Amino acid sequence: MIVDFARPEQVQAPVSCGLGIEEVTVPAPFEDAEKAVVHLPKNQNELHEELKENHNDDDLAKRGDSAYPKFDDMRPGKIVLILFSLGLASFLYAIEQTIVNTSISTIGNALQTDGSLTWISTSYLLTTTVFQPVTGRLAVGISADPFTSWVSTCGTLTEICDWTHTGRSNIIAGFSNSLTQLVAGRLVGGVGGAGLLSLSTIMVSHLTNERQRGSYLNLINLVFTFADAMGPIVGGGFSKSGNWRWIFLFNAPFGPVITAILLIALRNSGPSPSASDPPSSSTSRRGVSSIRTNLARLDFAGMLTLIATLAFLVVALNLGGQSLPWGSPTIIGMFVAAGVSFVLFIVVERYSVQPVAPLGLFVSWRWRNVPLIIVVRTLLFFHLFSMTFYLPLFLQVIGVSNINAGALVIPFLSMAAISSTITNYIAYRTALVLGPFFFALAVLPVGMGLMSTLDASASIGKVVGFSLICGFGFGCGTQISLVIAQVGLPKNELSTVTALVSSAPNLGGVLGVGVVGTGTSSRSLITNLTLYPSVINNTFRRAFTRALADTQQLTSHLNLNDVVALVERPPPGVVRALVVQAYVQAWRTGIRVLAGIAVAQLLLALLLRPVELDDGKGAGEDAEAESGDVEAKNM
Repeated sequence: MIVDFARPEQVQAPVSCGLGIEEVTVPAPFEDAEKAVVHLPKNQNELHEELKENHNDDDLAKRGDSAYPKFDDMRPGKIVLILFSLGLASFLYAIEQTIVNTSISTIGNALQTDGSLTWISTSYLLTTTVFQPVTGRLAVGISADPFTSWVSTCGTLTEICDWTHTGRSNIIAGFSNSLTQLVAGRLVGGVGGAGLLSLSTIMVSHLTNERQRGSYLNLINLVFTFADAMGPIVGGGFSKSGNWRWIFLFNAPFGPVITAILLIALRNSGPSPSASDPPSSSTSRRGVSSIRTNLARLDFAGMLTLIATLAFLVVALNLGGQSLPWGSPTIIGMFVAAGVSFVLFIVVERYSVQPVAPLGLFVSWRWRNVPLIIVVRTLLFFHLFSMTFYLPLFLQVIGVSNINAGALVIPFLSMAAISSTITNYIAYRTALVLGPFFFALAVLPVGMGLMSTLDASASIGKVVGFSLICGFGFGCGTQISLVIAQVGLPKNELSTVTALVSSAPNLGGVLGVGVVGTGTSSRSLITNLTLYPSVINNTFRRAFTRALADTQQLTSHLNLNDVVALVERPPPGVVRALVVQAYVQAWRTGIRVLAGIAVAQLLLALLLRPVELDDGKGAGEDAEAESGDVEAKNM
């Protein structure tokens, strides 16, 4: 049987309805399935549900923002509750990143470990970076109905990630008796953190239009910045009082509380069914069937190959030049494995139905903003993690206390938050974003260059002043860069691209800490220390008895994270001054590398396509998204 809506020649789209109807077609004039229902001879409601279930997801995405609820259509109280819950989730994620920065040496001494202490901080970033790119496609893939369940699905996933993140992971880390157990807990926490960060950003992106998106994302960013600033202070306080385990345990009780808030805020946040959509007795059956269908279409092969690529790359960068030489078979093997996994990932994505990274968005000059922003954003966040990780260490080496060293990160983070707020306000009022973005990227290398002039006698005023300049240059691009990548995207790719772009900060953090740490600890620092062999032999004989017999073994034991303990061992005087000077030279080398990276990201940003933000009131955005969708598929 053929149901003719308009003309017989247009009736060609097969639908399995189970109603004795073999084929159903919604002709081009019907942009809304609601209008098609009136032409059905019987069982209209059930057939409408079947049409909505079987309709191509890409076509549903082309409908534009009407498929998702918007903040503009919600009560203020609902908006506040949603933002509050997402802010709390972001707070837990962010504070986990920096809370250990001023306590690494204390934790290492308490656990009596000889292993590389960099894993205490980088293990969390490792799993977050590896799993974050797949969260966008995963969230969309398991949604039973694009019309009503997307937000609640993201909410449920956020709840799961929240409990994984704040519960089990922190308990494992807090009660650990060895470095291996501690790192295992941090690895589990990173998986949950990936969901907390990525899904929060995706939800805000879908709940806002382009013009207001940066402002709402900035509210989450302010919480993130506050947590980043508080982390070193809280961690330093616990460390100084001898209760370092509470660095991890204090977060655990917040898991159930925040989960309850998320349930209240996000449950039933989708649009209410219309009067013409009365519930059907088979809704539950169709929902389960749709979830199974979507799960079957998920790009699991792409997810696994991407996870493998990032895992091999990140581990190699963290071990290379510190725990193992760059030329060791293990490091070379990891880089080769990362390359092979990446090639397999590209092949898989070429034939995937729902790719994790749609290749069409990465090979077209029109969509160049997506890959360019991923690269620029990755390089941009070299500076955040390097500053929040290495600046406290530098200050401790030159004689600043743990708590004060952590507090001196606040000027950088505060100015970053202020500049981000200013940039997003300008974007909201004028719809222009590239001008402020370019200006900020030009300021950043100046600030990093000034920061590289700090030495052992640097005053607090210099540290604060240079940090403010760096913070301004960094902060302007933190949120607006994400919006630049999203402008004009096909609606069905918004979640996927948002997850990919949102993973850039963590990738930049891992690479930044690894690159700067390698350039300092395994090269400059070791070179400077070995200039004084008599000092090393006389001062560190007990600590490095075995290492002294082999220069290679000596260099493997000295790294940037242990330098605070090394400075504290020798008596005050010339010996300590020499060790401090060696570290200062290493610090300056690392910051100069960051200054060069800042110049590179500015040059790349100049290639961005001009964009103007849409306020969601006209039809231009939908038209652009639809045409872009077609182009992306045909590339």
